[in-house]
Amino acid sequence: MNIHKAPLVLIVDDDATMRLMMRHTLKKAGFEVEEAADGIPAIERFKTSRPDVVLLDVMMPQMDGFSACAEIRKVSGGEHVPILMATGLDDVDSINKAYEAGATDFITKPITFPLLGHRVRYVLRASRAIERVGKSEARLAHAQSIAHLGNWEFDVLNDKLHWSNEVFRIFKLRRGEQEPSFETYLDSVHPDDRDIVKKCFDAALQKGESSNLDHRISLQDGTERILHQQIEPIFGNDSDGVKKTLLISGTVQDITERKQIENELRQYRDHLEELVNQRTTQLIEANQQLRAAKEQAEQANELKDKFISLVAHDLRSPWSGIISALEFISTDDEFPLHEEHLDIVQRLIQIGKSSVQMIGDVLNVSRLKTGKISIKPEKLDGKQVVENVLQHLNYLARQKGVELFNEVPNESWVFADPALYGEVIQNLTSNAIKFCRKGDQVRFYIPENRPATIAVTDTGVGIPSENLPKLFKIEEKTSTTGTAGEKGTGFGLPFSQDIMRAHHGQITVESILGKGTTFFVELPQTTG
Repeated sequence: MNIHKAPLVLIVDDDATMRLMMRHTLKKAGFEVEEAADGIPAIERFKTSRPDVVLLDVMMPQMDGFSACAEIRKVSGGEHVPILMATGLDDVDSINKAYEAGATDFITKPITFPLLGHRVRYVLRASRAIERVGKSEARLAHAQSIAHLGNWEFDVLNDKLHWSNEVFRIFKLRRGEQEPSFETYLDSVHPDDRDIVKKCFDAALQKGESSNLDHRISLQDGTERILHQQIEPIFGNDSDGVKKTLLISGTVQDITERKQIENELRQYRDHLEELVNQRTTQLIEANQQLRAAKEQAEQANELKDKFISLVAHDLRSPWSGIISALEFISTDDEFPLHEEHLDIVQRLIQIGKSSVQMIGDVLNVSRLKTGKISIKPEKLDGKQVVENVLQHLNYLARQKGVELFNEVPNESWVFADPALYGEVIQNLTSNAIKFCRKGDQVRFYIPENRPATIAVTDTGVGIPSENLPKLFKIEEKTSTTGTAGEKGTGFGLPFSQDIMRAHHGQITVESILGKGTTFFVELPQTTG
């Protein structure tokens, strides 16, 4: 192909004067020009220059224009180059021979030179348009081949049917071996589908109706394919001016593989639906079993809680009597005890009080879980809640030499049950005092950006890291002796966590062994 910006014309003529005039005219019209004086050098020049247009004289001494034209058409890249042959005005035989040799067009001698540039430009433009159409048709044919999609057109007036190449491929026919016809098409249609196909064609022909349908065809090799057919009538007026269907155009697509995939997907979907139904039935049965087991567990749990409540209540009464009797004995001035016996009695009193406290904690946990203790939240000032706790525990702290600091700002509002929330703060405070030494401190403050949280922090002995995950689990034994030998039940922290969860809050903890512990009592943040 010519790499020059302007179109290149190869002038082939044995007349030097004619070549000169043609060169002058075409250069003036904006073309580039190369020359050859005969057919043989013209072919060689064509191979090297690849001109866009060849202007070829008929009569030349060594190789005439007809032979040169035929040879150029054989050269690679010469199949579609426009070739203009110059011949005599009344030389009809030469014109026919030029076309047979492969000429694109002809110009007559004597040449009208002012029109030569326009004639060359026209044939070049027409050639390029034809080339674009050819490429478009090739791309269309390629796309149709990929999609297994062919098109057809039926000329009603002339009773002519045209099939694209892909339609021939779909029907496994060779173009030229069999003339396309509606009968050929209909003969290939599966007998069970033939009536509906004929009805659709008749509806397009007689009523001008469009249609879409899927149908089967039986091919000569015995295979069966499934086609999708689209039929569209095109209207116009006949010679008498009557509106009628002049053309019927359509597309035919081989959808056999698609249908097979659809069938496989349908079978897979049906299988999945069957599995889902089976699984759903199993889940329903399992859910019913779980519901029944849950009801049984709830009944058993309720019975357990009632049993714990009854046992705890029945145990507390005799323990209270025993403690009262032991206290009376230990303080009886009329019959004072021996020092060793007094020490034993006081130990029994301490054990008894610890047991009564544990029974109270068990009762509280049971009541909270069974709903006998209900949450009645109010708007509370966090600073005042801490202050109330400190009034109860200041004496205990002073006895151990522990300092208490309330750093909670005034009007630090929280929304909680006064008694239960206060009990949580008190449990954590008594725990902090319990594990502090003389000179240690316990502080209460609001952490930054956590307005609904009160932190209880101490400088006590701290908690081993392996015990932190167990602190709030009632099934885990985490009770530890305090710095002054104080005993605990192990129920205080789990009970406090249950209270906070009932408030939709929580307690979290941070601790460093030997440096102290911080408990964060967190409530949902409220406005107003």
